[in-house]
Order: sequence, then C-alpha cells, then structure tokens
Amino acid sequence: MSMFEVLTSEASYLRSLNVLIEHFMESRELDETLIVREKKILFSNVLKVKEVSERFLMDLEDRVEENIIITDVCDIIYAHSRHHFPVYIDYVRNQVFQEKTYSELLEKNPQFHAALCRLQDLPQCHRLPFMSFLLLPFQRITRIKMLIENILKRTEEGSEMEQNATNALDSVSKIIQECNREVGRMKQTEELIHIAQKIVFDKIKAVPIVSQNRFLEKQGELSEVLQKGSLFGIKPTKFSPVYFFLFNDFLLITQKKSSDKYVVVDHAHRSLVQVQSCPTIESSFFLTLLENHQGKMCERLFKASTQSDLHRWVAAFPNLNDDSLSGSDTIYEDWDCPQVQCIEPYSASQADELNLEPVDIINVLKKTSEGWYEGIRLSDGKKGWFPSLYVQEITNEHVRRRNLRERHRVLQAARQIQLNRFGEPRKKTGSA
Repeated sequence: MSMFEVLTSEASYLRSLNVLIEHFMESRELDETLIVREKKILFSNVLKVKEVSERFLMDLEDRVEENIIITDVCDIIYAHSRHHFPVYIDYVRNQVFQEKTYSELLEKNPQFHAALCRLQDLPQCHRLPFMSFLLLPFQRITRIKMLIENILKRTEEGSEMEQNATNALDSVSKIIQECNREVGRMKQTEELIHIAQKIVFDKIKAVPIVSQNRFLEKQGELSEVLQKGSLFGIKPTKFSPVYFFLFNDFLLITQKKSSDKYVVVDHAHRSLVQVQSCPTIESSFFLTLLENHQGKMCERLFKASTQSDLHRWVAAFPNLNDDSLSGSDTIYEDWDCPQVQCIEPYSASQADELNLEPVDIINVLKKTSEGWYEGIRLSDGKKGWFPSLYVQEITNEHVRRRNLRERHRVLQAARQIQLNRFGEPRKKTGSA
C-alpha cells in the first residue's frame, strides 16, 4: 500500500543519509584529504536534509501509533512540503558544483580517491558508490511525488483524502520544478564563469559576463571577410578567423588568442544586432551593430563554414523589419522589453488580468493590435493583462535601442531608394 510505503521508504532513506553522514562526512580519514571549502561543497546542507527527514518520519510514525490502519498521510506530506521540504531546493542548487568538485577530487587528489575507495568497500555501503549517496535527496523528493500519485489514484472522488493528495502533489511538484530550475541556473552560471575565464578585454573596456539572467545560446567560429568594392560588387581580399559568443541578450565578437583565450574585438546588445544574407559570396552574411562598444554603428561581413551554419546564425538574430510596425501581436523577450507605469487605476474584470494602481511599474511582454498589454508587475512579480490606455511607457534602455533600430530602418529604406534610382554606388576600398 502506497501510504505505508511512504513511511517505510522514508525510514530506509534516512538510514542511507546516516551512512552518508556518519560513514563519509564524519570520516577522519576522508577529512584529512579535504580542505574546508571542498568538504562544504561536497556535503552541502545534508545535515539539514537529515533533520527534515527525521521530523517527517516522526510525524508519519505518530500517525501509525494513532491507528495501525493508516487512513491518510497526504495531509502530513502537504504540511512538510510547505514548511520543511524547500531544504531540498538548497541541496539541489549546489549539485552542479558538488559534481564538479567530486570529479576534480578524483582526478587531482589521489589521497582522496584512495580513502574513498577504502570506505566504499566497507559493509556499511552495501557496495554502493559514494556518488549514489550524494544523489539521495533529489531522488527522495521525486519518489515522494510518485507515491502521492499512486495514493491519489486510489482516493474517492470528492473526498477529503483526494483533496489532501491533490494539495500534496501540487506542493511537491512545485518543489521538484524549482529544483530543476535551480540545476539549470547553476549550470548556466557555471558555464558563464568558465567563459569569463577565457575572455580577454585587451583594448576594449571590460563588461561583466556573469549575470543572473544571462545564458549562452550559441558559439562558434566564423571568418570575417575583409573586402573592397568594385563596379562588379564586393570582392573579398582576406579572410580573418573570429569567434562568436552569442548570449540571450548580448553578442561578443572575439579572436582566438590561444587554445583557451579569446580577445574581444567588439560587442553589442543582442537587440542592436541585425543580419542580412550576402548574395554575392557563398554562405556569407552582413552583420550590422547598430551600437557597438564605441557607441557607433558598424557593418561587417562574415562567412560561415557551411550553408546550414549560415542559416542558423541568421536565424539567431532579429529581422531587419520591425514587427511593432505591423498589425500583428508583438512579443518581447524579458531581457529587452518596454516598461510602463500606471497613470490611472484599473480594476481587473477577468482572472487573467492585473489590478493596477498609479505606483505600479510593469515590464511588458506582449502587445496586441487591440490595445491590450501582457506584463509582469515589478512589485510582486504577478503576470497578467491590462489595457494600454491605463499606462504610459517609461523611457528606458529598451526605448533607446528601439529608436536606434527605427533610425537604421529609415536609413536602409533611403539607401534602397537611392539604389533603385541610380544603381549601386561604388564602395570605398577597405574593411567593413
């Protein structure tokens, strides 16, 4: 029966946690091979995890003492998931660094490796590797969710037990979702730290690479086409290798200095980068930085290694056409969205709408052609819809970048008119 299994499996899990703590963490032999920082990362907050498990098991055992036939445990799970289980999120948050530290210790610390092997061979471990004990907490919270699902299947529809099981499942599922998000965030942070260590700002003012909401989307080698113009179009004179780091909000153009160092030659906010295929040179595209690191607009020509690679790079950047000028809905990324302030109170008439007060500031994620906005209120993070008549746009970086894109669009249109009237003008000799 799944209800009784919640208790028995928790008891088994707690015994395994005690092996991790008493056999490994408190081992003097292992302790002598570690520095304080390594030990802290390796064992994380496992003592708090153990305390939570002990408290949970105690409440489950009390329920059995009340009646040997267990009628419900989901009310207990729900209470603990709200007040105690978030400790699992803290444990999982550290998991990326935990795994990295463990791998480095095995590779670079022979004393640690030898001590660990001796401990793993002892009967207390039941031939289980050390890493399997480190993974116990996340496996446990996942197992609890599965047990709740089995209990829910057997509850009577409309009963109190069904409601308790539903509440418990929803609460535990949210913890698991947050655990998964934390793993993703930590992996992204680890990747950014690794990239930051490889980036060199030589003659360019340094900008921070590691940011809470930043993540790498694409990287790769391209060739910059140094060119000169002629009556017959663009003529390549030289190909210079470059390396792109494209983040969700930022582009770094670098040149490889050594096997693990890259010197930055230019950078721009992603919303200020636009591309257009070059028809005269195979697998090539023009890349326009509407505002580069010098605050200037510049155009460069790059060649991809294959036609497929070209399509993927071109697709990674915004189109030259400004979608906000069309009649369709406009969707913004959270790293480049307009910001508005309420100028008149608005009372929501639907469940998916926001109540607005004049002090409210909202990040706009979507605009419809009917004059409705969807956004996130900064004060509490609540998301919802509201009419545009009740707000006023605030001038921020998004507005400034949008004005730059609009200016570039007008210049491009004027240039196209000139080409249509007089034919393509002769380009100056030199690099783009």
